[in-house]
Amino acid sequence: MVPALAQYDWDISIEVGDWFLYEGTLISYESNFGFPPPYLEYLQTYNESDWMKYTVIDTSIQGFINFTIVTHWSNGTETSMDYAEDIMNSESLMVIGANLTDHEEIRPEYLLLGFWPMPARSLNESMMLVTTNGTRETNVAIYDWNIFENIYHHTWYWDKKTGIIAYHEEYGDDLATENEGDLYSYHSKLELVNSSLGIILPDLTGSILLLTLIAITIPIYLQKRRRQSKLFLF
Repeated sequence: MVPALAQYDWDISIEVGDWFLYEGTLISYESNFGFPPPYLEYLQTYNESDWMKYTVIDTSIQGFINFTIVTHWSNGTETSMDYAEDIMNSESLMVIGANLTDHEEIRPEYLLLGFWPMPARSLNESMMLVTTNGTRETNVAIYDWNIFENIYHHTWYWDKKTGIIAYHEEYGDDLATENEGDLYSYHSKLELVNSSLGIILPDLTGSILLLTLIAITIPIYLQKRRRQSKLFLF
C-alpha cells in the first residue's frame, strides 16, 4: 500500500485508558477453494472469536492511535497484540477525527500495491441513531470498493463525538483470487457492544426486521449469528 500523505486538522477525543469491545460476525462464506480468502484473514478471527477489546495505550504521536487488542477466542484462550491506527492514511477505518462534517474526506487516494488506484474516501450525510445508551449523532460512509475488478460493498458508522467505529458491514459476491477459477462470496460485520465511554452498538433491529420481511427467502444473511455460523464450500 502506498498512500498519499494527508494532513488533516482533526480533533482526537479518545484518551489513554479508553476501551472498546467489539464482536465480529462471519454471517456467511462460500468458496470453491477454502477459508480464509487471501487478504481477508480477519474473517477467520471473526468466525473463531467471541470478542475483541481495543484499549488505547498512546495518543502522543500526531495522527496515530495506539491500541492493545485482546482477542477472546471461542475455545476460551486469549491473545494480545499492539496495533497502531494511522487516522490520516491507513487503509483501516477504525478511527476517524472527532466531530467531522458531512462529505469531509477521511482518507486520501492511494496506490494499492504501488499500481492499483484507490480513490479517496469521504463521509456521507450523518444521521441520528438510537443506540442502547441513548441517541447519538453518527458519521456514515457507504461505498463500493473496486480492487482488481472485484467489487466490495462497505457500510461504516462512527460515533461522531469520538470518531470511533461503531458498526461496519461488508460483503462481496463471486470474487476472484489471483488463482484462475478460485471464487468466493462473503458477508461479515463488526459491532461495538460495550465501551468505557458508554458508546454502544446502534439499535439496528428495525432495519434488520424490515430486511427480513422483504428478503425472507435468504435467511442465511439475516438470521445467522457468529456463534452459529458455518463455512459453506461449493
